[in-house]
Amino acid sequence: MSTARPLRLKTEEVARQDNAIATVLPVARLWVDNSLSHLDGTYDYLVPQRLDTSVRAGVRVGVNFAGREVEGLVLARVDATSFAGLKMISSVLSPVVVAPPQLISLIKVASERWLAHPYDIVRSAIPPRVAGVDKKAPVIERVSAKKSGQSREISYIHIQPIESAIAKTAEFAKAKLNLGSVLLIVPEERELRRLSDLLGDAAIVLSASLSRTERYRNYLLAIGGSKKLVIGTRSAIFASPSDLRTLIVFREISESLYEPRTPGWNVRDLSLMRSANEGLDLYFAGYSPSSEIAKLIEEEKIKFVSKRSRLKVTNHPSVNGELLPGRIFTSIRTALKSGPVLFLVPRKGYASSLMCKKCRNIALCECGGKLSKSGGNETANCMHCGVKANLHKCKWCGADSMVLLGRGAERHAEEIGRAFPGFPVLYSNAQKPIESQDGQPALVISTTGMVPRVVNGYSAVILLEGDSFFSFADLRAQERARESFFEAASHVSAKGEIVTVIDSAHPITAALTQWNPATMAARELSDRKEVGLPPFTRAVLLETESKDATGIIAGIRKAVFDQRLPSSVLALGPSQSSGDLSRILLTCDISQSDIFLKFLHEFLRHRAITKKSKIFLRVDPYALSS
Repeated sequence: MSTARPLRLKTEEVARQDNAIATVLPVARLWVDNSLSHLDGTYDYLVPQRLDTSVRAGVRVGVNFAGREVEGLVLARVDATSFAGLKMISSVLSPVVVAPPQLISLIKVASERWLAHPYDIVRSAIPPRVAGVDKKAPVIERVSAKKSGQSREISYIHIQPIESAIAKTAEFAKAKLNLGSVLLIVPEERELRRLSDLLGDAAIVLSASLSRTERYRNYLLAIGGSKKLVIGTRSAIFASPSDLRTLIVFREISESLYEPRTPGWNVRDLSLMRSANEGLDLYFAGYSPSSEIAKLIEEEKIKFVSKRSRLKVTNHPSVNGELLPGRIFTSIRTALKSGPVLFLVPRKGYASSLMCKKCRNIALCECGGKLSKSGGNETANCMHCGVKANLHKCKWCGADSMVLLGRGAERHAEEIGRAFPGFPVLYSNAQKPIESQDGQPALVISTTGMVPRVVNGYSAVILLEGDSFFSFADLRAQERARESFFEAASHVSAKGEIVTVIDSAHPITAALTQWNPATMAARELSDRKEVGLPPFTRAVLLETESKDATGIIAGIRKAVFDQRLPSSVLALGPSQSSGDLSRILLTCDISQSDIFLKFLHEFLRHRAITKKSKIFLRVDPYALSS
């Protein structure tokens, strides 16, 4: 006989029906995280009476969008005469205001500038919510912000030799606190750690390296209160203390200050926007300005602040490809008597490629990538796929003699150590950085940006293979090499010597002697203007499926012919990118860029609406080949 099973009651969850609407300003205008590039406008939602006090500008809320529960950011509360078709806000995710008015304005301008969905910028600007931090967050009344239109100062501070750039920048930031809050941006975590050590508890740190909880807590501390000193890496540029008055960007030329993900904004342009819109004093500090800043300096829109200096710089060109020209040995031996000698090298690793001594063919992997060596005793590995290759014979002629090409830093260390026996050899790179050196005689080999600090400076700074630094094919090669040389040379002692191993006619030697990069920057600007390259043009990189590339270029050229686009617009390409993707480069005169960007925005919206293949777009990328 079967036993009766207990009855189970069926339950059904019914969504809350909010019939009561807020009586004052009943509509909230939002940006919605809908992940759809063509739905990037604002949306109106009704404010339920039960959430009336919590729904404020800058608060994150939950809303129903196309049947999905998504996040929204409240921009403003507005009045309305008709509520037809409007949905209710479902919930307030957090009552804490995370987007002050000036940040909302910045996100709006940035999304138009980089053709992005506002929420793409929001994700960079505002850290993810942590409920535990929200519960403990104090309610802070924001003081009135400085209004745009007031007088402001924009300067480029040229870092001087024989001074600690980070320490000087920290002192400068602290001195500006008497005017209001200060925001200081540096490109690298290594520099941020040094700043944090110098400033201690006086500074609020914002960095992706922090834990999620600590980053969100620090963000809330940064945007509340007054007289805050906020330091951080790239995304900290969005921090908006209520009384922010001073913005400092250290080494604005660095690639690390460009957002690698879509939409690809950069700190330099955002800081200029903030200075103009919020009336902030803006200071760039660095060894050599980027072409964009050099153009503004030339136009006298930015003041160039420097001191007259004259350094002892000698030049010893490499005649037959030797690492150390004969006459350089005397300078190095003399310098080693009084302290360490720094050698700046252009490449990491051991050898950048291998070549058959007999047939002169470059050794290649099965995938087509070049084989390189990361160490003297290491097996050759592919630069593309990383597969190690036991290379005993040439694949082309069968010979068993391979020649190493392109000295890397480890090979430099090996050869220099043999040339000057009896001295310790130190090698500092991004993987194994050396923070400081004790000032005793030593041979210090370093890649760009990884120079160990010495209290009284190096007795000599040797800039090896100078032509290699300036020979890279990308658009930023010249300015990047110029900064590398000035940064390394700044570590020389007061009586030390700088030696350049480069063609004697190259202007870098004279620029270092006078400690003035302006002449080289002006020459490069002249060359770029002549051929219509940034910063005189707005550049946009498009990446699309190869089958669509030719049609897109034809459409752009027709729009120019029909005068729907400025006559200065050029479409270059397509060129093969990767796999089945092709790359197109579009340029437009900077004075006509607003019309150009608006056209592209509508073009992308139309493609999305008609469900055509997606185009990956980047406005003013770091390099035009990326």
